[in-house]
Amino acid sequence: MILNLGSLAFNANIQAGGGTPAWGTELGQGEGYRFQFEDAGDFLTSMLYMSVDDKEQIYCPLGKGSGRQNDYEIVIGSLYDKVFVNGIKIPDAKFILLIVRQICGGFHIGRRTLKYNPRMTYHDKAYNADCYKRIPPLLGIAEDAAWFIDEIYTENQDELHFVAYVLDANEVRNYQSNEERKKDFLSKIETDKIANRVSRRLAYKSDVNHPLQQIFYGAPGTGKSYRIKEIVEHYPKENIFRTTFHPDSDYSTFVGCYKPTKVKKPVRDMAGKTALDDKKNEIFEDAITYSFVPQAFLKAYIRAWNLLDSGQLVFLIIEEINRGNCAQIFGDLFQLLDRRQDGYSVYPIKADTDLAQYLNGTDNDGNDILTNREGITDGELNLPPNLYIWGTMNTSDQSLFPIDSAFKRRWNWKYIKISDAKLNWGIQYVQDDNSWYAFIEQINKIIIQITNSADKQLGYFFCQPDSSQDGKPAISLQRFVDKVVFYLWNDVFKDNTFGDTNLFMDDRGNAISFPDFYDNTDEVNKPTTLAFIRRVMQWGKSSAELQQDSE
Repeated sequence: MILNLGSLAFNANIQAGGGTPAWGTELGQGEGYRFQFEDAGDFLTSMLYMSVDDKEQIYCPLGKGSGRQNDYEIVIGSLYDKVFVNGIKIPDAKFILLIVRQICGGFHIGRRTLKYNPRMTYHDKAYNADCYKRIPPLLGIAEDAAWFIDEIYTENQDELHFVAYVLDANEVRNYQSNEERKKDFLSKIETDKIANRVSRRLAYKSDVNHPLQQIFYGAPGTGKSYRIKEIVEHYPKENIFRTTFHPDSDYSTFVGCYKPTKVKKPVRDMAGKTALDDKKNEIFEDAITYSFVPQAFLKAYIRAWNLLDSGQLVFLIIEEINRGNCAQIFGDLFQLLDRRQDGYSVYPIKADTDLAQYLNGTDNDGNDILTNREGITDGELNLPPNLYIWGTMNTSDQSLFPIDSAFKRRWNWKYIKISDAKLNWGIQYVQDDNSWYAFIEQINKIIIQITNSADKQLGYFFCQPDSSQDGKPAISLQRFVDKVVFYLWNDVFKDNTFGDTNLFMDDRGNAISFPDFYDNTDEVNKPTTLAFIRRVMQWGKSSAELQQDSE
């Protein structure tokens, strides 16, 4: 929920007095009050879930001035021990949130208010003040730096999140009036929105709208991988894991297995003692040993569990997911793909002995490989809610291993439609309309008519410029023939008759074959290629339209 600007302002002071923080946000008044803020239902559900029974142990100077506690009744008192600022967990922090109802004061009787005063304690422990003190180091600012909180929200019922903005990373900031301070606050929020840095709340909120498991599919060249790249490029590179499926992919190349590894081993003499050189230093030699080597899935799994409490997201991206035998590659991991509403797997699976030993082990520096032990609870694997598994698939690929319907049901499917990327690409030596997208539109109409399938169509990024013409990027005829004509001839039209399309004819009406696109020196035959492009662009036009084009 969005807070009153000034409710949680730290070291951003009003010079001429006033500007006392309210330390609360009004929720409504009277018996029929309604919570109007965003995600009200989730917020209230979370507060009820984290509520304490002994509300009398909560100390709460609730109002301005004297703040008489007997003027208010605590409706809900909630204690959170998972507290985050901008997606980063605040270590060892506890925080009290209250919903109170005013019972004295005449006009405002019955008003509900969400309270978050720093002086609020539970069982005489200064939870809120201590939590606020822990935030500046996580924001990378000085203890007396100016900063403020614009929003609070809850996640997974037991997490409390703050959205914080830094005004001055080094010192207190003073203002002449409340309006001047408010203007600076709003300017900071707007600047961060423009820079796509709106703390991590908006990014997180948009992410939860993405399915945990989805496959981006469509014709080749539609930008499926690029679409994923646009989404994940704002996250740390070390949280993004990529792999590509192919016919030789299997469980061991996806998850991990024991492999021979070269290590340095001390040389021993006949008596079994360590051999030393002339300077009394140990002598080492290369030796081969077997050790468990994790692959893309296991690396992402470990990273996600170890970062779970920090609120960070981890992405496992599988390119060309339909080119491998998914049933064989995933194995029993298939069962983990059923996710609960909170993002965890519905059915954990027992880890095999090698995998369990690795997850329970340490790295070369003696640190636990899996620092969050929930990732191997009772020897079982369970996907965490911050692990996103996304794949790409060209619908035109002739896969050796069809994806079965049971596997498909575990994924959301995102169709990427062919569209104009508006990059103003052209085709070299085409004088009239040399727009690359205009060619795509025409050839895709022909493909639909001849094959009755959209799978074989071309996307905007199927072929990319390697030259220029008239000051704009252009696809050379060499690349055009090598990629576009080759694909059309061998994958699209090979099993079809061309009928009356007359695409594969030269200017004299003679039929041409694929070798005719090259001359005797194996270079592209320019007249033949340009004739083919003209026929594509003229396809479906009437004689009158062709006459008008020529004029």
